[in-house]
Amino acid sequence: MPVGDYFQEYGPIHRRRMGQGPVDEEPVTTVATRPNIRPTEELETTRLQEEDQSPRPLARRRTRAVRRRVPHPFSWKYMLLISLSVFLVTLLVLPYGLAFYYADRAFPGITIQGMAVSDLDPPFIEEALAARYEAYLQQPIMLVYHNQTWQPRLAELGVTVDLSQTARQAFATGRTGDPLTRLRDLGTAWFYGREIAPQLVINEEQLQRYLQHIALEIEQPPSPPTLQLASGQALGTSGTDGVQLLLDETVDDVLLALQTLEPQDVALRTRTLTPMLSNDSLQEAQAQATLYISSAVVLEHGAQQWVWDSTKLAQLLRIGVNKGAFAVTINNDALIEEVEQLALHIDSGSVEPRLRLVDGALQMIQPGRKGWQLQQDAAVELIAAALHQGDPMTRTVVLPVDEIRPEVTPEMFGDLGIRELVGVGQSSFAGSAEYRITNIKAAAERTNGILIAPGEEFSFNTQLGPVDAEHGFVEGYAVVGNRTKLEWGGGVCQNATTVFRAAFWAGLPIVERHPHAFYISWYDAFGLGAYGNGAGLDAAIFTGVQDLRFLNDTSHWLLMQTTMNETDQVLTVEFYGSRPDREVTIEGPFTSNELAAPDEPVYIDDSTQPVGYLYQSDMARSGWDVSIVRIVTENGVESSRDTFVTRFKAWPDVFIRGTGG
Repeated sequence: MPVGDYFQEYGPIHRRRMGQGPVDEEPVTTVATRPNIRPTEELETTRLQEEDQSPRPLARRRTRAVRRRVPHPFSWKYMLLISLSVFLVTLLVLPYGLAFYYADRAFPGITIQGMAVSDLDPPFIEEALAARYEAYLQQPIMLVYHNQTWQPRLAELGVTVDLSQTARQAFATGRTGDPLTRLRDLGTAWFYGREIAPQLVINEEQLQRYLQHIALEIEQPPSPPTLQLASGQALGTSGTDGVQLLLDETVDDVLLALQTLEPQDVALRTRTLTPMLSNDSLQEAQAQATLYISSAVVLEHGAQQWVWDSTKLAQLLRIGVNKGAFAVTINNDALIEEVEQLALHIDSGSVEPRLRLVDGALQMIQPGRKGWQLQQDAAVELIAAALHQGDPMTRTVVLPVDEIRPEVTPEMFGDLGIRELVGVGQSSFAGSAEYRITNIKAAAERTNGILIAPGEEFSFNTQLGPVDAEHGFVEGYAVVGNRTKLEWGGGVCQNATTVFRAAFWAGLPIVERHPHAFYISWYDAFGLGAYGNGAGLDAAIFTGVQDLRFLNDTSHWLLMQTTMNETDQVLTVEFYGSRPDREVTIEGPFTSNELAAPDEPVYIDDSTQPVGYLYQSDMARSGWDVSIVRIVTENGVESSRDTFVTRFKAWPDVFIRGTGG
């Protein structure tokens, strides 16, 4: 093999310098035979010239020939690669080998809630789990609320513990997935242990339903304090708090307890519901109410005196709520009604002389008198102020009144303009009980011969005055509200109806009128005046509640003249004055909305009658609506058109039944 200068001249370094690529094969050395001649001068010159033109060779460097080596088939790198390959293959195959070795057993390192299940087959694991969780499966949790407890079964809570699935999951650890996943699971179990969570299946809707059932047992709405007035006392009852189950929070607590798989006590989550009204507010209101009714209020008018005791005063109070607190106030509506009742005793009605028209001449049947009229608004204010006073010495009220003197004197009779009939009303009381006739007669005396000034509003209740025994009235049955009941003055609606008809046919403006709630047959007679009999023109009054009022819109005084014919049992009311050029006509009556009478009779007990006494006071009647249109024409021109509507309710047979001894 050539060495030395050959590689310097023709080796790889020389070829790189000359731009030639590498040559894989070994260079072939050819030795040229040098001629043995002496160079001539010409040749020497030529050689020298060629040497001058050729590049000067670089300094010669001694190099050692490098020999390329081919890797040996058993070198260390190759051995390392083989070793790694074998190791990796072993690792990948290891899970399958272990799975073969532990063919029917769980791998080492597998635990279920701290219980080792290594080397156990799935059925044995399931048996071990059943023994482990026996207490939990029988009583998983105990719900506690104060001294109440509930011990539901898992099924009631909607919970299922799948021990079989848990055992299968423990056995499947390291046996599923790709080789790397299996290897990772096995490594984790071997070095760190692998914990398997038991399989719980929870139906939260069922759990909520069970807790809602418990809620029905423990939940209580808040009970607000109450304040009532009874027997002249302010009676208060303290309120109590309510309880509400916090369902969502309790569900969360139960789920956490169930997941421990150990019997647990779980306290029910609740919240307190406080009443809107506090007991402190009750105490303040009770004290205020007690102040109002602490002592009687004495009302005086001249020699008359009225004492309102605690029971009476309690009826004038209103208990309400204002801004979340009790509020005890004076019931102005109730107080006004009581003052109106006082006015019936104080007001004199008409103080003018009582007159009667006989053969075109006025005759005085009772002289005029001094009278009084209660200042109702001022009286309401004074009584309310007295209620705010706790001292009994300051609870006496002198009622404010106006003194009224008659305007009409006997010398004025000829100037009153009372000379002709203006309107007339009639009614029949045939078949009325004795008490009813007595009361009709007493009321007729109160309304006979009175004068109504021009422009004056007439009030039937004011003119009637107190309805009691002192003024000639007796107790009797009257339609009050929706029933017939025993009242003082039962039957005076006959007088009100007759007065209403006289004002109706006189064309006077009707300010207030209330029809009876039920049909009463005896009001049909003369019911439509000149138009004949019929229903729809009756009037019901009840002192302090329902009144009959109308206006004298003529320019002259009116005389109301009442006549009671006890033989014919006909009551007549006539208005005399100066009749305007006025004509009154009607349209109707129109009926509608008829209802059948109830089948069942109504019995009203009367302790004043002996047992066995039975009297039918009312006959069963159907109900219907009646409307009548009144047209008033003055000087040939229609001046008013008013519709009077009466709604009769269906009315059963009514019997008065004796219950006395």
